Amino acid sequence: MIGKISRKFFEENIINKIGSLRNEVVVPPRNGVDVGIVRIGNKYMAITTDPLYIDPAFGFKKAAWFAFHILASDLYTSGIRADYMSIDLNLPKHITDEQFKEIWDVIHNECIKYNMEVVTGHTARYAGTEFPMVGGVTLMGIGDRYITTENAHVGDAIIMTKSSALEASIVLAYTFPEYVRKNIGEQYFKSILDKFYTMTCVREEQLAIDYGISTKITSMHDATEGGLLNSVYEIGIASGNGILIDFDKITVDSDIAKLCSLFNIDPLRSISEGTLLITVKHEYAQEFTEILERSGIKSSIIGEVTDNSLGIKIREDGKEHEIEPQDDQLWNAISGGIEKGLK
Repeated sequence: MIGKISRKFFEENIINKIGSLRNEVVVPPRNGVDVGIVRIGNKYMAITTDPLYIDPAFGFKKAAWFAFHILASDLYTSGIRADYMSIDLNLPKHITDEQFKEIWDVIHNECIKYNMEVVTGHTARYAGTEFPMVGGVTLMGIGDRYITTENAHVGDAIIMTKSSALEASIVLAYTFPEYVRKNIGEQYFKSILDKFYTMTCVREEQLAIDYGISTKITSMHDATEGGLLNSVYEIGIASGNGILIDFDKITVDSDIAKLCSLFNIDPLRSISEGTLLITVKHEYAQEFTEILERSGIKSSIIGEVTDNSLGIKIREDGKEHEIEPQDDQLWNAISGGIEKGLK
C-alpha cells in the first residue's frame, strides 16, 4: 500500500502504544482527527505534524508554498490559528543553496503572513534522501476553544468547498504535462494549472473561526488522503454519528472530471487538499455558504450528520450506498503513468 497506513494498522500497532498518558492531553492521536489538543491552564494548544512535501515538478517556490499550506490547513481545522513552527529539513545532497533559499524564503514569508514564528528545527543534507519527502514540520497554536471532527452533531449540515480531486488533478497535470495537455486540450490543461494556489483551506478556516467556533461551526476536515468520501467517512467515525451525503450536490469541476477520466480515477476517491468539509449547525448553513461565496470561495451543502444507526452513506440515483474507506487512487495513477513512460 502506498500512502498513509491503513486504519486497521493504525489501530492495531500505534493507537495503544503512545507512551505515558497525561491528563492535560484532551485529544490524543485518533483516526480522522487532524490535530492533537493539550490543555494549558485555561487555554488549549493545537498541534499537527506532517512531512515536508517538496515536489520539484511544481518549481521550488510553489512547492514550498504548498508544503506550508498542507500543514496550516490541518492546524486551522481545530479552530485555532497557528502560532509556532518546528521544522526538520532532511535535504538531498544535490539540492543547491539557491534552491534551498527559494524554499526557505517562501516558508519565512508565509510565516510572516500568518503571524507564525519558527521556534526550533534541524537542517542538513543527507545521502539517501530524495524529493518529495524531505523532512517534517510541526505547527502549534494556542486558543480559548477548539473543535475536531469528534464535535460534529446530529442535524448539522455538511458543506464542501471548491471541487473534489483538486490536488490529484493538479499533481497529475504537473507530473505528466505533455500527456495531459495532448489528451484533455490546452484550455482544460491551463485551467487545472491555474488552480494551484487554491490548494489550501486556510482562508475558509479563518472565515469559520471568525463566524463562530462551537456556537455555529462544529467541525472542519480537509479532504486529503482517500479523497472526499474517505473524509466524510472519517467525520462519521470520529464523531460517532451517521452521515448522509447527496451525490448530485458534490462539486467536480469539468476540467478535473476530464482529467480524472483520462487517468481512470474516481474524483471522490482521490486526494483533494484545498477542499474543506465543514459541519455547521443547520440554521447557519446557508448563511455561511453566502459568506464563503462573498469571499470568492465556492461551496455547496452536500448532506447532513445523522443518527449513528443510519450509517455513513451516499445517495445516488435515489438509492443509498454505504461509504467505506478505500486507498487513494492518485498514487496508482502516478506509478502507472511512470511505468508507461508518460511525460
